[in-house]
This record gives sequence, structure tokens and C-alpha cells, in this order.
Amino acid sequence: MMNKNEALKVQGFTALRKPQETTLDCLLAGQDAVCIMGTGSGKSAIFTTFALMQEQLVIVIEPHLALELDQVRLLCERGIAAAAINSMTGAKERRAVLKQAAEGTLRLLYLTPEMAQNKAVKTALRKTQVAAVAVDEAHCVVKQGPGFREQYLVIPKLVSSLKPRPVVAAFTATATPSTVEQIISHLAMNDPQVLRQSVARDNLQLSVIEIGKGLGGRKDARVIEQRKREEICRLLKKHPKRKVVVYCNTVKRVKKLTKFLRKKGLGVESFYGACSDKAGRLKRFADGEVKVMVATNAFGLGVNIPDIRLVIHHSPSIGLDEYIQEAGRAGRDGRQAKAVLLWHPYDFAINRGLIEKAKLQLTGKQRKERLAALDALQAYAQDEEHCRWRMVRKFFGEPKGDHCYDQCDNCFCRDEDWM
Repeated sequence: MMNKNEALKVQGFTALRKPQETTLDCLLAGQDAVCIMGTGSGKSAIFTTFALMQEQLVIVIEPHLALELDQVRLLCERGIAAAAINSMTGAKERRAVLKQAAEGTLRLLYLTPEMAQNKAVKTALRKTQVAAVAVDEAHCVVKQGPGFREQYLVIPKLVSSLKPRPVVAAFTATATPSTVEQIISHLAMNDPQVLRQSVARDNLQLSVIEIGKGLGGRKDARVIEQRKREEICRLLKKHPKRKVVVYCNTVKRVKKLTKFLRKKGLGVESFYGACSDKAGRLKRFADGEVKVMVATNAFGLGVNIPDIRLVIHHSPSIGLDEYIQEAGRAGRDGRQAKAVLLWHPYDFAINRGLIEKAKLQLTGKQRKERLAALDALQAYAQDEEHCRWRMVRKFFGEPKGDHCYDQCDNCFCRDEDWM
């Protein structure tokens, strides 16, 4: 059985940071845990180290195929026995992976929530000793609306079918106190320890740009869109040869913006839920063959591309929590990075309409919480005075603390060179 130092060496680490160490100790003691750590803080190192030390299987529930493919690739490059089973896995490969699991030679098995309910998968897992079920991006457990999958709600059935019961760990970069309570309830966790690291990042500069000030909404939509594109081009020109992600809130916008930027002579890749060759698109971006990724929120959530220097939001997300999650794709390597939000008041009117008209299929409480998160993002966007990181910390239930000094546009002098 590997000791901690050996397990870390295999992954290329020399030591864990304190929040990682505390969470790992929790799992080794057999206690469930909810771990809230900022993007790029090394949440995956916790359950990977646990799997290697226990020399047993850890099941990792991931929300997106992109994340599974990226994580498994990185682990296999390190010689760690890891595999994924998802909708893209052929029958022969699936049988081979499940055989590894049954024989006890597999250490990490990545499953989408849908595949965790597959009969053959569940039957095979009951035949082996599972040390832990790790739910990564655990805020998705309570997420409603676009991207929500009901299969998350039956994860406790999978856990209860495994004997002895494995320890359950939930990991996320962003979670309000209310979200933490819902995660614990929906996953039927046993008196978990909640470990929270501040959501604030000292290497991520936040800034906001209002587009089309004074223009109307729908009647001036084409002009506003053109100005957004001009601003995106300006930002891209200021960050040449650096990896940039541009988030759009619809597939239609992703396709149109990708086409526009390519006509401008830029090397651009696109990524969305139903796109083909996800692995190839990710690899071309990760390897630097293309420098700009235009994507919906299907890109992100744990994709480990550490050297993204800039994240641009073409339009506001559906709330401040969603925005910080996506902005956190930048600077995972610890080096300075930037996140820029482009907005027009009409953007918030559209998002509010989606929530209030129940198009996101929210319950009364969920609708109220989603509207509060959207209001928080609008206040964040409109504020030209207060520290943005203090606003973010307050929203996530943390002490506001001191202002960031130079990590947001409101604390730093407003000049063109800053962005």
C-alpha cells in the first residue's frame, strides 16, 4: 500500500496544501466531506491520492465528457490506472474497464451521472471494493435549468448498493451556504465535514465593460452585438499568442462568433454540448494549435488547461455563482490571468425572463435563489466603486475582508493598459 509521499510523487507533487491535506485526512478517517476550494486548487489530487493510498477503486462522478477525457488522459500519462465509461465508450472497451474494476486493478473510474445508473456498471461495481464515491463539480447536484440532469439525484442509490458503504466526498469551487446544505441533503451524506477555502483568487483580475451604454434593448440588438464583437477583437489583440476562452450563452452565438473571428484571421476553436470530436477540439486548444476557444458552459467544469490567460464573457451568466465558476478557468497555473464581463442591461432582462417565466423549470425556492444570484451578478456588473472580490466573497457567505488593491478594475486605476 502506498504511503502519502509515494502517492504524491506518482502525480508529480511534493506535498499537499493545507485544505487538501485536511480533506484527505477526513476521507482516510472514513468521514464524508464537502470540500469547497477555488478553481485550480487541486481538488482532484485529493481523491487521486486517496485512491493510490487505499489501493482500491474510487468512483468519480463528473458532469461533462470533456472533463472525463481530460482527467483520464492526464492520469494515464502518469501511469495511474484510470478509465472513463460514458456514452462514447464502445461495448468492448466498457467490458474491459469493468473487468479491471472487478479484478481490483483500476484505481479511478470516471462516470457521468447517467452512466452511474447503467445496469452493467452497477452490477460490476457491486463485485469490487469501492473506497470512495467522489462527486466533482458538486454544485451540479443542485443546479436546475440548463445542464441539470436528474440522474444526479439517484447517486445515493448507487452509494447504498455498495458494501461496505464507501466514503462520499463532494468537491466544488463555488457554493453558497444554501448550496452546501442542498448538496449534503441530495447526496444523503453522513454528517460530513465541510471544508471551505476562500473563493477569492489573488492571481485573477476581474473587470467589467458595459457595452452600448444608452442604446435600447431588442431594437438595438444588432448594434450592441457588433460592439461586443469589436470589444472582443480588441481584447484578443491585446493578448496575442495567449490562450483565451470566450463564453457565449447559446450555441447559436458560439457558432456565429466563431465564424466572425475566423473571418478576422484568428485561429479559433468552438466547443458546445453537441459538438463533434470533443477530445480533438480540447487537444488542439490545450496544445496551443489554436489560441481562442469560443464555448458555451459545456466547456470548463474541471477541464485542466492551466495556462488560460483570459476569459471573456460575451454576455452575463445566469448568476454570480455561475460567472465566478466560468471565470475561474483562467490562471489555473497560478500565474496572473484576467476575466472580463461584457454586458448590456438587456442581457439581464433576458436572463430574468428565462427564470421568471419558468423556462428553466425551477421550483419556487430555486427560482428565488436563482433570481438572487442574477441580481448579485447585475449589482456586480453595475458597481463602479466597490471591490469586486469583496462582492464575490460576500455573496458566497465569506467575510468580505480587505479590498483586493489591484485585482479588480474598481480597485486599480482605470486605464486601457490594465485590460
